[in-house]
Amino acid sequence: MKISIDWLKDYIELPEDPERLQSDLTMSGLVVEGVARVCGDTVFEIEVTANRPDCLSHIGIAREISAIYQRPVRIPKPRHPVRLRKERVPYQIEIRDPDLCPRYNGLVLDGVRLGTSPPWMQKRLEACGMRPINNIVDITNYVLLEMGHPLHAFDFHLLKGGKVVVARAADGQKITTLDGIERTLDREMLLINDAEDPVAIAGVMGGLQTEISLKTSTVLLECAYFLPRSIRRTSKRLNLSTEASYRFERGVDWDGTVAAISRTAQLVIELAGGRLAGSLQDIYPECLPRVQIELSKRRAESLLGVQLEDAFVEVTLSRLNFRLRRMGKGHWLVTCPSYRADMEFEADLIEELARFYGYQNIPTTMPPSWSAGTHSPVQRFESAARRVLLGMGYSEAVNLSFSGAQELERFAVPTVDRAVIRNPLTEDTHYLRTTLAPGLVISAQRNVNHDVRRVRLFEIGKTFRTGPDALPVEGRSLGILGTGGFTECNWRQPAQDYDFFSLKGAITALLAGLRSAEADVLPGCDVAWLNPADAATLVIGGTRAGVLGSLHPSLQESYKLRQPVYLAEVDFDALCRHAFMPVRYEPLPRYPAVERDLCFLVDRSVRYGDIARGITGLGIAELQSLDLIDVYSGPGIPDGKVSLTVHLVFLDRQRTLTIDRVQGFSDNVTEFLRDSFGAQVR
Repeated sequence: MKISIDWLKDYIELPEDPERLQSDLTMSGLVVEGVARVCGDTVFEIEVTANRPDCLSHIGIAREISAIYQRPVRIPKPRHPVRLRKERVPYQIEIRDPDLCPRYNGLVLDGVRLGTSPPWMQKRLEACGMRPINNIVDITNYVLLEMGHPLHAFDFHLLKGGKVVVARAADGQKITTLDGIERTLDREMLLINDAEDPVAIAGVMGGLQTEISLKTSTVLLECAYFLPRSIRRTSKRLNLSTEASYRFERGVDWDGTVAAISRTAQLVIELAGGRLAGSLQDIYPECLPRVQIELSKRRAESLLGVQLEDAFVEVTLSRLNFRLRRMGKGHWLVTCPSYRADMEFEADLIEELARFYGYQNIPTTMPPSWSAGTHSPVQRFESAARRVLLGMGYSEAVNLSFSGAQELERFAVPTVDRAVIRNPLTEDTHYLRTTLAPGLVISAQRNVNHDVRRVRLFEIGKTFRTGPDALPVEGRSLGILGTGGFTECNWRQPAQDYDFFSLKGAITALLAGLRSAEADVLPGCDVAWLNPADAATLVIGGTRAGVLGSLHPSLQESYKLRQPVYLAEVDFDALCRHAFMPVRYEPLPRYPAVERDLCFLVDRSVRYGDIARGITGLGIAELQSLDLIDVYSGPGIPDGKVSLTVHLVFLDRQRTLTIDRVQGFSDNVTEFLRDSFGAQVR
């Protein structure tokens, strides 16, 4: 909402400079988002929340300033009567659907001369972002910005039968609005009709048929109160938002219609040469009650944590036009003004007191607690995983739980049905995400585009699928992404790229930090967004728990990533079920271990994982560890072969190992490799 400071001064004294006023308004809850100079005037751009339609006007802002600085507000009083003893232009108003239009005011003026509005009015309208059109339309817009109540002017001679009928539209009924577009209506929308045809969509836009023109000499002014949810539904259904609908759908002052139409009539008489021809008709079938709330000073002090004076409570609320009736010491019955549609509970009144007491004047205190909080079981696992990954140099990413159709297609998860959001905010939030991978890849892309080539990210978040009852089912996942150099490059350390084994090492370290059950990484997986050349499956405790590998080349090209990207996704719920296994303690060995290196040739097609599982499955109790320490395929190695060197450690906790026993273990391993894999010992 644009507010002209020069215009505000018509209603309240403002000796403060704009900087001071900007700060004080912001601290009272009306955030001044911007300040501009327009034609020598200072204009505030004020953020008005949806529950404060009373501040969508200059008088509304003046009331707020009145409560801040404790000054009176000067509201313009009509100087011309709005009723005649004998009408020259009789007319009729009928409300057929009072549930959608509780109140409707009409007034007729003749002798109107259409022309341009005076320069001072044009300047004020332009400062507030409105384009001057003609004196009649400009006057209605001026009163809209002044008092916050929309009005509409009809060419009275174009109203058939001199009658206004407020009624629901029929399904399929059509009307051409002022913008020249024919619109199709339904029976949940409200129309303003003459004796035969529709002439306006109530609260949204007038019709082209009764538009003010150079031939207009008699106008009928309309000022009404329409049900807010009806106007909002109509505006959304027609995709038509106007200054009028913006205010009506938030709730205007139902007791301010007479004042607004009287002010408009006064300006028409003064600026367009009009004169009253048809008395004010105020059709108000059933008076709307004002909200009454009991206010306790003791309750207010308890919520705010400060001591309040009775005088402060009464003066502050009175400046905002609340009526207070004492019901005892520190206790009032408060009648709320009709333009404060946001008032429902005692807490709403206490919030008003807090705003003008000053949030900055309320001391900060911690609420008392009888017991200390504790982490949930899931938070304990998450915190442990974060500590491990942060310790390895990874940064935590937090992405939205939504996904667009394109990301879901690119990162499709087999056997998982996507969960659809029925009213998405944007096209990119049409579905709930099924995997964390897209968010991490997009985050990496953003970093690489800003020349941050070394990226380490992880995310712990929820993923979703459609359950058997068509409702979303959520699960918790852990995503890890790495790209760029594995370590910092310096004169002693050459550049080393992040690769599959860097990612595998991070997962291994994570599982060790969480005291996970025995885990294994098996080649291959059924995830399409990973490169089949190095895709693998993580198995924990015999259960599939995740996937890892490099991003598929086609996706790497789609996201214009100029370097390989490696990522993993782990079922965090499955990981938690196998984490923090019981700790086993053993005494330090009394007898020395014996180490042996075994070098052999095998076919390139043989997987080391199969070799390792086979050796550990031999049942040699004394075998403490098995590590691959060298892989060689250079000169001296036959084609199709590879040389592997494994490091074996043997230990007997009961006695010293003899050379013969160790040799027997080595021979057992050698025989197994020869029989199972055709290995040749070097």
